[in-house]
Amino acid sequence: MSLLGAVHVHSAYSRDGRDPLSELRSFALERGIRFLSLTDHAEDFDAQKFARYVQECSELSDDTVSLIPGLEFRFAGLKGMHLLALGLRRWIEPRTPDEFFQLTDGNAGFTIAAHPIYPRYLYPEVVLDRVDAIEVWNATYNTRFLPDPRAIRLFRRVREKRPAIVAIAGLDQHDARNDRETRVLVHDLADPLAAMRAGRFENIGRTMRFGSAADLGAARTAMLWIARGIFDCVERTQERSAKWLARRRAARGGT
Repeated sequence: MSLLGAVHVHSAYSRDGRDPLSELRSFALERGIRFLSLTDHAEDFDAQKFARYVQECSELSDDTVSLIPGLEFRFAGLKGMHLLALGLRRWIEPRTPDEFFQLTDGNAGFTIAAHPIYPRYLYPEVVLDRVDAIEVWNATYNTRFLPDPRAIRLFRRVREKRPAIVAIAGLDQHDARNDRETRVLVHDLADPLAAMRAGRFENIGRTMRFGSAADLGAARTAMLWIARGIFDCVERTQERSAKWLARRRAARGGT
């Protein structure tokens, strides 16, 4: 038996999240998702709000769908470097990555270095030495179509030193109306976070499926680099065209 889940999901508890937890439960039920690992923005919380959040997750969870509370942390001076704490049990306020790992030890079920493209694949050594997973496919930053080969390369470099680290696909969802479709298929019904930490899962997206070691093989890896390059080139061209059209409309007075 396996359990379908989605990782890196934001609710209306985040300032930029649209969906109340009750609507996220409905979203999961409609799609056969058995657990949602929530990662709302820590800077939008205090201890009291976090307690309400954990309580509401508990009240909306049952044997059909589980809402797992978690937070996304950012750190002064480390632009774009966000760490996710899934299954967080107690409120914490880490000021540094080192404090993050001290405070999540025994207090969170699973930790993730989110969207490596955002910090340009640069992390303090403490993160690479201690984080449970690297998000090699962020369906918002990398799109729903392809994972990030540079993040996979970073992951493989870290894995040479730390074989226990795993590669994960995350939604980074802020609006359930736009389901970007990445999922995790966990091979442990009792404790999905423990299963992910142990690597007993598969990552599933619209175009690819791969295990927790992101072992795509030489041919698939080469094709991914080529496809990602073409996709990114097309995307940049579309963005430049949109900006050019916007400037033309502005020059013509919005007509």
